[in-house]
Amino acid sequence: MKKLTLERSVEVEVNCSVTQVYDLWANLENVPRWMPLVKSVRRLLGDQGLYHWTFGLGFPLLTEWTSRITRRIPLRLIAWESVSGLANHGSAEFFPTDQGCRLLLTLAFDLPGGLVGMLLENIGLERWLEENLVESLNRFQAQIEAEVLRQA
Repeated sequence: MKKLTLERSVEVEVNCSVTQVYDLWANLENVPRWMPLVKSVRRLLGDQGLYHWTFGLGFPLLTEWTSRITRRIPLRLIAWESVSGLANHGSAEFFPTDQGCRLLLTLAFDLPGGLVGMLLENIGLERWLEENLVESLNRFQAQIEAEVLRQA
Protein backbone atom coordinates (compact mmCIF):
# COMPACT_ATOMS: atom_id res chain seq x y z
CA MET A 1 0.00 0.00 0.00
CA LYS A 2 1.28 3.46 -0.91
CA LYS A 3 1.99 5.71 2.06
CA LEU A 4 1.10 9.37 2.11
CA THR A 5 3.52 11.84 3.64
CA LEU A 6 1.99 14.92 5.16
CA GLU A 7 4.59 17.71 5.37
CA ARG A 8 4.15 21.28 6.54
CA SER A 9 6.51 24.19 7.16
CA VAL A 10 5.59 27.22 9.23
CA GLU A 11 7.66 30.11 10.49
CA VAL A 12 7.56 32.83 13.09
CA GLU A 13 9.55 36.01 13.71
CA VAL A 14 10.77 36.24 17.30
CA ASN A 15 12.08 39.43 18.93
CA CYS A 16 14.84 37.52 20.70
CA SER A 17 18.37 36.58 19.67
CA VAL A 18 19.10 33.44 17.70
CA THR A 19 21.00 32.18 20.76
CA GLN A 20 17.97 32.62 23.04
CA VAL A 21 15.59 30.96 20.56
CA TYR A 22 17.96 28.09 19.76
CA ASP A 23 18.79 27.44 23.43
CA LEU A 24 15.12 27.10 24.40
CA TRP A 25 14.30 24.89 21.41
CA ALA A 26 17.46 22.76 21.70
CA ASN A 27 16.11 21.14 24.87
CA LEU A 28 13.32 19.14 23.20
CA GLU A 29 11.80 18.43 26.61
CA ASN A 30 10.55 22.05 26.48
CA VAL A 31 8.38 21.44 23.38
CA PRO A 32 5.15 20.55 25.31
CA ARG A 33 5.22 24.06 26.83
CA TRP A 34 4.16 25.56 23.49
CA MET A 35 2.79 22.57 21.54
CA PRO A 36 -0.36 21.37 23.36
CA LEU A 37 -0.64 18.22 21.23
CA VAL A 38 2.82 17.13 22.39
CA LYS A 39 2.01 15.64 25.79
CA SER A 40 5.60 14.78 26.74
CA VAL A 41 9.13 14.55 25.42
CA ARG A 42 11.83 12.91 27.45
CA ARG A 43 15.44 12.23 26.64
CA LEU A 44 16.30 8.56 26.93
CA LEU A 45 19.08 7.72 29.33
CA GLY A 46 22.39 6.60 27.91
CA ASP A 47 22.00 8.30 24.54
CA GLN A 48 21.61 12.05 24.31
CA GLY A 49 20.33 11.80 20.75
CA LEU A 50 17.21 9.70 21.51
CA TYR A 51 13.89 11.12 22.73
CA HIS A 52 10.55 9.50 23.54
CA TRP A 53 7.47 11.51 22.42
CA THR A 54 3.81 11.21 23.39
CA PHE A 55 1.46 13.09 21.05
CA GLY A 56 -2.28 13.48 20.64
CA LEU A 57 -5.54 14.82 21.95
CA GLY A 58 -5.55 12.57 25.01
CA PHE A 59 -6.42 8.93 25.74
CA PRO A 60 -7.35 7.02 23.59
CA LEU A 61 -6.17 9.41 20.86
CA LEU A 62 -2.48 9.24 21.70
CA THR A 63 0.48 7.97 19.75
CA GLU A 64 4.11 7.55 20.71
CA TRP A 65 7.44 7.35 18.99
CA THR A 66 11.15 7.52 19.61
CA SER A 67 13.19 9.97 17.58
CA ARG A 68 16.86 10.64 17.20
CA ILE A 69 18.65 13.86 16.41
CA THR A 70 20.05 13.40 12.91
CA ARG A 71 21.78 16.74 12.59
CA ARG A 72 22.58 19.59 14.95
CA ILE A 73 24.32 22.77 13.86
CA PRO A 74 24.51 25.08 16.89
CA LEU A 75 22.48 28.28 16.44
CA ARG A 76 21.34 27.12 12.97
CA LEU A 77 19.58 23.73 12.76
CA ILE A 78 18.14 20.83 14.74
CA ALA A 79 16.85 17.91 12.65
CA TRP A 80 15.31 14.62 13.77
CA GLU A 81 13.61 11.48 12.56
CA SER A 82 11.64 8.75 14.26
CA VAL A 83 13.28 5.38 14.79
CA SER A 84 10.18 3.63 16.15
CA GLY A 85 6.46 4.29 16.43
CA LEU A 86 4.80 6.96 14.28
CA ALA A 87 7.00 7.55 11.21
CA ASN A 88 7.98 11.21 11.07
CA HIS A 89 10.86 13.63 10.63
CA GLY A 90 11.40 17.32 10.89
CA SER A 91 13.68 20.25 11.52
CA ALA A 92 13.86 23.58 13.28
CA GLU A 93 15.97 26.19 11.50
CA PHE A 94 17.10 29.46 13.02
CA PHE A 95 17.85 32.57 10.96
CA PRO A 96 19.12 35.90 12.34
CA THR A 97 16.99 38.93 11.43
CA ASP A 98 17.14 42.65 12.16
CA GLN A 99 14.55 42.12 14.92
CA GLY A 100 15.98 38.88 16.33
CA CYS A 101 15.33 35.43 14.87
CA ARG A 102 13.14 33.74 12.30
CA LEU A 103 12.28 30.17 13.27
CA LEU A 104 11.27 27.80 10.47
CA LEU A 105 9.69 24.55 11.65
CA THR A 106 9.13 21.67 9.22
CA LEU A 107 7.29 18.49 10.21
CA ALA A 108 6.47 15.46 8.09
CA PHE A 109 4.38 12.45 9.09
CA ASP A 110 3.86 9.24 7.14
CA LEU A 111 0.17 8.43 7.01
CA PRO A 112 -1.25 5.04 6.13
CA GLY A 113 -2.27 4.39 2.56
CA GLY A 114 -5.57 3.07 1.33
CA LEU A 115 -8.90 4.07 2.80
CA VAL A 116 -7.51 5.36 6.09
CA GLY A 117 -5.09 7.68 4.30
CA MET A 118 -7.85 8.91 1.99
CA LEU A 119 -10.12 9.53 4.98
CA LEU A 120 -7.42 11.55 6.75
CA GLU A 121 -6.89 13.62 3.60
CA ASN A 122 -10.62 14.20 3.17
CA ILE A 123 -11.18 15.42 6.73
CA GLY A 124 -8.67 18.22 6.22
CA LEU A 125 -5.78 16.84 8.23
CA GLU A 126 -3.29 19.00 6.33
CA ARG A 127 -5.10 22.25 7.17
CA TRP A 128 -5.57 21.11 10.78
CA LEU A 129 -1.85 20.32 11.13
CA GLU A 130 -0.81 23.65 9.66
CA GLU A 131 -3.21 25.58 11.92
CA ASN A 132 -1.88 23.75 14.99
CA LEU A 133 1.72 24.42 14.01
CA VAL A 134 1.03 28.13 13.47
CA GLU A 135 -0.74 28.36 16.84
CA SER A 136 2.12 26.49 18.53
CA LEU A 137 4.79 28.77 17.07
CA ASN A 138 2.79 31.85 18.05
CA ARG A 139 2.60 30.43 21.59
CA PHE A 140 6.37 29.78 21.49
CA GLN A 141 6.99 33.38 20.36
CA ALA A 142 4.83 34.84 23.15
CA GLN A 143 6.43 32.63 25.82
CA ILE A 144 10.05 33.26 24.91
CA GLU A 145 9.55 37.00 24.43
CA ALA A 146 7.85 37.22 27.84
CA GLU A 147 10.64 35.18 29.49
CA VAL A 148 13.38 37.31 27.95
CA LEU A 149 11.55 40.51 28.98
CA ARG A 150 11.28 39.23 32.60
CA GLN A 151 15.02 38.46 32.66
CA ALA A 152 16.00 41.91 31.30
